[in-house]
Amino acid sequence: MNGKNWKSKKKQWDDLVKPETKAKAAKAAALKNKGKSVSQIADELDLSISRIYELLRTKS
Repeated sequence: MNGKNWKSKKKQWDDLVKPETKAKAAKAAALKNKGKSVSQIADELDLSISRIYELLRTKS
C-alpha cells in the first residue's frame, strides 16, 4: 500500500514517509476493502475526503 503526498514545489507525487501517515493510509485502505465509502472513511479518521483519496493513491 503506497499513499502519496503532493509536493507542490516539485509538482510531483512522492511516497509517504512518516510512520503515522503510513498507518493512516493502511487504515484507510483496510476500511475501503471492507466496503466503506470515502466519505465514511474521512469521518472515521477525521480527515478530509481529498486527503483520503491521497492516502489511497497508488500511482504517481
